[in-house]
Amino acid sequence: MNDRTEEYRLGGELRHDWPVYVICLLMLGVGIWALPHLPARVATHFGLNGRANGWLSPPWAAFLLTGISMLVWLFMLVIPVIDPRRRNYPDFLGFYRSIRLLLVLVLAFMFFTSMWRNLGHVTVPIGNIAVLVVGLLLLFLGNSLGRVRHNYFVGIRTPWTLANEEVWRRTHRFGGPVIMLSGLVPMVGLLVWPPAGPILLLICIAGAVLLTVVYSYMTYRHVVQD
Repeated sequence: MNDRTEEYRLGGELRHDWPVYVICLLMLGVGIWALPHLPARVATHFGLNGRANGWLSPPWAAFLLTGISMLVWLFMLVIPVIDPRRRNYPDFLGFYRSIRLLLVLVLAFMFFTSMWRNLGHVTVPIGNIAVLVVGLLLLFLGNSLGRVRHNYFVGIRTPWTLANEEVWRRTHRFGGPVIMLSGLVPMVGLLVWPPAGPILLLICIAGAVLLTVVYSYMTYRHVVQD
């Protein structure tokens, strides 16, 4: 499916991304509200067992992820402007817009979950939540990956996919189902044995990366030799 409906223009993208402004303002508002109620040490990082292993002071915990969300969004917004293959972005503009929004949503979800957990309102293990969120994100990415055209910032970027457009196309067609599987297996693992979910997620992501890298190399050799 071709997403080409318009050229990539920064002004148009700024108008299109109004949901990002709403999300960031909501995060900012929650941070301001939660700040006086947070403990002296706010748990912000959790291990595979769901236990906290990293902390921040209340001001940092209340506003850091909001700032990171805005920076990530701005970086994603500017990438096509500086990419030498800018002309290809309109071919997958709908997908690229979705990625910008989804990254902010994932960061916002992490923020809200952290706030509510530190305020004593969440009992669901953070590890299980992370598996569900990342798993759903991988399902979306894998399903849409074949639409991403040759560029230097978005997609499966190995030395061989960047060097050859045919290798890029074949690798993304191969990598899409692999990435979907890497998100689906851990979510199924949560249903069978919840403690295995986070470990399965790490193993599946590592396996998907290894498979796509090897495939891109082998495909490059095949294409070049032919």
